[in-house]
Amino acid sequence: MSGLKKYLTVMPDFKDYIFTAAVLISAVGAGLLLRRFDDGGYGHMIYFLCVVLVARFTKGYLCGFISSVVGMLAVNFLFTYPYFELDFSIAGYPVTFSLMLTVSLIIGMLTTRLKAQNLFQADIEREKISGNLLRAVSHDIRTPLTSITGAASAIIDNGSSLDEEQIMSLVCDIKDEANKLIHMVENILTVTKIGEKTGTICKSMEAAEEIIGEAVRKFRKTRSVPVEIDIPGDLMLIPMDPILIEQVIVNIMENSVIHGKATMISLSLEQQGKNAVFKISDNGTGIADKVKKKLFEGYFIHADESMGDNKMNMGIGLSACRTIISVHGGELSAKNKPGGGAEFIFTLPMEQKKKNIFDTDLNS
Repeated sequence: MSGLKKYLTVMPDFKDYIFTAAVLISAVGAGLLLRRFDDGGYGHMIYFLCVVLVARFTKGYLCGFISSVVGMLAVNFLFTYPYFELDFSIAGYPVTFSLMLTVSLIIGMLTTRLKAQNLFQADIEREKISGNLLRAVSHDIRTPLTSITGAASAIIDNGSSLDEEQIMSLVCDIKDEANKLIHMVENILTVTKIGEKTGTICKSMEAAEEIIGEAVRKFRKTRSVPVEIDIPGDLMLIPMDPILIEQVIVNIMENSVIHGKATMISLSLEQQGKNAVFKISDNGTGIADKVKKKLFEGYFIHADESMGDNKMNMGIGLSACRTIISVHGGELSAKNKPGGGAEFIFTLPMEQKKKNIFDTDLNS
């Protein structure tokens, strides 16, 4: 309950007051217009709606309370005889005013509480995922660190008895494992920074063909698996963070090789309506049925196998991919191909979306 309380007691900020004022002014304008055609029977409904909107799109209770009071005063001024005057002496009006104010407050409080409960539940879910992610990360980081320590110890303890080729082989192992660690850290930072909304992405119009080419070039530095590319002849400019989208493509291709045992990867790009569609398929083992539901969760072991030092977590990279695509306004999915292998598909909007002024929450 103490966790939920922090969402209920958040104080409004300047934007909340501005929004409340704008809604109330609009309600008064609508009330004046309605007054021309109505004798007051339905005027109060405008202010009930006003209370709901303010409670939904502002933080805490205060703005909802203000809109309730102002709304009831407006009803008195516009829809209660004598019109266009505040008069509290009419018989029965204090009771009517109190009842309407109470209903408005209840509506505002219930709306605010419902929103707070949803945010509280989302916070609990994030903490659960973060805990599971931390456990998976601890296992995955330990594996390359063990290899690095082992190779370094072999050089230190037996350097005099090793020839140059053996030493170079151990140094290459150290480099490969260090690159794995760098790749993991990049994925972890992406999930924690974007997934928990502590960071932002900067989009710019980028040529999708160049991003694909750079991702494939980076992939080929560490993998000898051939990649077939099928892209349209016309230049496709897409609003994106180029580094993050490149990371998505590399992550998916790495996943195909490491976990899907792929020996061939195909990468295609096409436009479907207002979206750019990226498809990355392989000829590997595909996605096991027991893995599909957890594929993008970021805290499970490949094929649901037990944790051993030779097992690598496949969810962290894919979780980062889903997070990146999501903040770009696209979708990421995966399926098995009829002839064998897996296919990952993600979409990116071709046009920059304008931010909706109503896309706010208690943490904004």
